[in-house]
Amino acid sequence: MRPLARLNRFYWKYKHLFIPGLLCAVASASFSIMVPMVVRRAVDGIPRFVSTYQTFENTPVAGYLYTRFFVTLALFGVVILCLSLISGVFSFLMRQTVVVASRHIEFDLRNELYDHLQKLSRAFYLERPTGDIITRATSDIEQVRRYIGPAIMYLTRATVIVVTAMTVMFIISPRLTLFAIIPMPFLALSVFFVAKMVHSRSEALQAQYSSLTSRVQEALAGIRVIKAYTRENAESIAFDDESRKYRTRMLDLAMVEAAWRPVFLLLVGMATIIVVWVGGRLVVEGSITIGNIAEYIIYVAMMTWPVASMGFVITMVQRASASIIRLGEILDTEPAIADDASTDDGIRSIDGGIAFDQVGFRYTDDGPPVLQDVTFDVPAGSTLAIVGRTGSGKSTIVEMIPRLLEPVEGQIRIDGRDIRSIPLGVLRQSIGYVPQDVFLFSDTVANNIAFGNMDAVDEAIREAASESELLDNVEELREGFETYVGERGITLSGGQKQRTSIARALIRQPGILILDDALSAVDTDTERRILRHLKKHYGRRTIVLVSHRVSAVQDADLIIVLDEGRIVERGSHDELLLKDGLYANLYRKQLLEEEIESIN
Repeated sequence: MRPLARLNRFYWKYKHLFIPGLLCAVASASFSIMVPMVVRRAVDGIPRFVSTYQTFENTPVAGYLYTRFFVTLALFGVVILCLSLISGVFSFLMRQTVVVASRHIEFDLRNELYDHLQKLSRAFYLERPTGDIITRATSDIEQVRRYIGPAIMYLTRATVIVVTAMTVMFIISPRLTLFAIIPMPFLALSVFFVAKMVHSRSEALQAQYSSLTSRVQEALAGIRVIKAYTRENAESIAFDDESRKYRTRMLDLAMVEAAWRPVFLLLVGMATIIVVWVGGRLVVEGSITIGNIAEYIIYVAMMTWPVASMGFVITMVQRASASIIRLGEILDTEPAIADDASTDDGIRSIDGGIAFDQVGFRYTDDGPPVLQDVTFDVPAGSTLAIVGRTGSGKSTIVEMIPRLLEPVEGQIRIDGRDIRSIPLGVLRQSIGYVPQDVFLFSDTVANNIAFGNMDAVDEAIREAASESELLDNVEELREGFETYVGERGITLSGGQKQRTSIARALIRQPGILILDDALSAVDTDTERRILRHLKKHYGRRTIVLVSHRVSAVQDADLIIVLDEGRIVERGSHDELLLKDGLYANLYRKQLLEEEIESIN
């Protein structure tokens, strides 16, 4: 399928705007093409007037003829003015339909892309820089809009003017018309080469723009790290390099577009000279009139902008083609994790029972295993704790529960059903997930908490903040819950951000609550108070708690200990201490650290 054919469905959707718009384009061109005909009649009337005036120059009729001549010229002027005005009105209507339709399509395409981006799986975002995705959602869609609106509008109007003018010119004098179009094959050839060069340069330009945007996005997101490591100069040099490459590619494209203009003007000028030269001889022969020459010159002049606009159209089409290919790369990417034929749409809720049956996972087909033969069963309403060294696979397990990752081996069941049979929306709506890397939106504290349940009332927000031990901190803020936290919650401490994220999960009242090392940034005293609040949820919802602190997990119904992707120990806190294994060693080590800290 040709890249731009992807847009055909939009043309049909907005046919109520495109059809009238294109008809207005035809009408505008048609009325403007009548102007040279009126000019021809006016010019041809001058020799007849001169001849008649000379015959009656010394008679009383001369004054009447003189007055009548100028009245006739004035009428011709009024007709030309009216034709131009009508053409302008239709041109206005053309823009108010075609350009408006292009804005509607831009709106639809951007929303479609954004909706699709939200459906794509985590692996997609691991492979693509954020800046590249932003560029496709902004600059590339703008290039497509320019093709849909101005390019189609210019192309339609230019086609009508050129075809009609050429037809009229052939009717007047096929011989003169053939001479006038001698430069056209050269024009077509130049258009062909320009199109090829514009297309290749447009693709390179958009690719470099994505790279430049990615560089800016990463630098701004990591500005604190850059400053901490005094990398400002190095980042400036790297950005300067990317910016220089972008400038070079932009100048390459501009050079091609600039070279097209003088070539075009030269060829159009040659056509005008040929019309005057050959047309003059035909006037002497009596084949055409002086008015026809004037008409031809105006037709050539009228075709100047339409043919020039073809250069713009070619540029827009080539840029749009390159951009729609880049957009298609995203839109044609199927979500790696999505509902399929095995999904049971009749499932509307879950109780929260979780079972892993010999689950294995690796991030790439040829990569090392991250999880191997992981098996456990957690009844609904129970509490599961996962502990282990860094990199043992704890986060991988909890990311599989809301299907952010899919196992490559084994099976995961929720309430005894294969997790794939549960609609993805139902599954994730029933889960409150607090990831390791806390993300807060540049919004108020209240809205960041209510993100977990946008229908939540103020009381529910306060209750969630209280359970996460955030309420006292919020009340100390100048504007309370209406305080803006800044980008990524920059105005809050690490512990406050974690507690805001916990409140966001609690306010959902989920069937499954997942806390992935969500207490790592809070002190032990605050941790105890939060865990005390969480105990109120024990038995009412399934809680999955990942922590490197044994004190946070010792009240769990089941504790599993991971090492190198395998479950090496399982049981309650007391049972694991009796085994005197990895868990017991970790427990003794942390007790010793707490004693040393208390002494200090």
